[in-house]
Order: sequence, then C-alpha cells, then structure tokens
Amino acid sequence: MAGPQRVAVVTGGGRGIGAAICRRLAADGFAVAVNYSSSAANAQEVADKIGADGGRAVAIRADVSDATQAEQLIAAATAELGAPTVLVNNAGMNLAGAVRKQSPQDWDRVIGVNLSGAFYCTHAALPAMYESGWGRVIFVSSPAGGRRPSPGMSAYAAAKAGLVGMTRSLALEVARRGITVNTVMPGFVETEIIASGGENAVETLAAHWPRIPAESVAATVSFLAGEDGRHVSGEEVGVWLGGPVGI
Repeated sequence: MAGPQRVAVVTGGGRGIGAAICRRLAADGFAVAVNYSSSAANAQEVADKIGADGGRAVAIRADVSDATQAEQLIAAATAELGAPTVLVNNAGMNLAGAVRKQSPQDWDRVIGVNLSGAFYCTHAALPAMYESGWGRVIFVSSPAGGRRPSPGMSAYAAAKAGLVGMTRSLALEVARRGITVNTVMPGFVETEIIASGGENAVETLAAHWPRIPAESVAATVSFLAGEDGRHVSGEEVGVWLGGPVGI
C-alpha cells in the first residue's frame, strides 16, 4: 500500500465476522480500530494479535446506536491511528420475535444498532474521506434484508434492507469523490446473531444452508476496501452460495 498507512474502523470487530474482517484488513496493511460495545476482552485480543503480527490496532469501546458515541469512536480512531478512510459497518444484533409480540423498545434497539448506528458512524467518517479524496464505506447486511426474510425477524430484516437502500443512495452522492459504498451480504456464518434467532436456529439453518466461513466474508471486504475494488460501488455482494438448498 503506497503512501501513508490507511486506517480502517470496523464496528463490532471483537467477534465473529467483525474479528475476521479486522484480521484480514490488518494483513492487507491497514491500521485497524477494533470497535466493541461490551466484549472488551475479545476486542483487545483481536487488537493484540494484530500487534503481535506486526500490525497496528487499537480496541475502542462505543455503542454505535448512540450518535455521540459513534462520533467519539471516529474521533478516537483518528487520534490513535489517523483519520480513517475505510469504514466497515459490521455491528449488529437481533431480538427475534413476532411483530404482535415484539415491544417497541426491542424494535428500537435492533434498528438502532443495525441501521442507525451505521448511519451515525458513516456520517462521522465521511468528512475525512471527502478531504482525502479516497474512501470505502462497507455495510454488512444479511439475506434477511430482502432476499430471504424469515418470520420473527421483522426488525432485523427492516434494518438490513435499510442498509441496502443507504448503500445505493450514498454511492450516488459520493461517486465523484473517490469514495465507494457497498454492501456485503453473508449467508450462514455461525455467529451469536444466528443463535439469537431462537431455539434450534443454528441446527435449522445448518440443515438447509451451506456454511460460510467468516474468512470468506472478510476476503470480500478486503477486495472492496482495496484498489482492486475501486470500480465497484452501489452494489450488494452476496457471500452465501446462492442460499438455502434442499428445501
């Protein structure tokens, strides 16, 4: 990577897909801000491993569903590593439940982390990208967000579909500024969000969906974050082998 080291912020970077993305971007030569909300030990372990491998990384706590904390996350990453020009909006969570039973508070929490948090972080990160004339915004969505919705997932599906809409609109806004905006859509990667889908959720998915390693999702993010992905913007890139089989 020519010139000054570029900096990436990965929200929800302490576990699962986020941790794999952090490791891959560090291997690509980025300095990485590993964001976490509650899993401090996991995020620090990711950052320490990157450091042990010769990279630069820092773990930064922030609940991205809070606009002020999202802004502070970008400010802290800038102070520790430099202005970030890659933002991976990976933070996510789910509180599964039928609409007639789901509380407004649960709805607000799911939308807040998955969708509003992505907006808040992007809003805070864009000025440095505009100034640099180079940037990458990557959202991590889900087949639930339009391709393969499931019952009991309305809040999660709405949030993930919202990321796709934001991708397409924002890509047009920044098209002439050297910034690309894309969504990566992982299939069945065994994570805590999958487990939150209810009893036997993992077993049910495993019976019909091909398992996708988190590293394959990270490899797709790596492509979109690098120079080879400079001509890809406004797209939804699936990493799911086409979805369920045998149904």
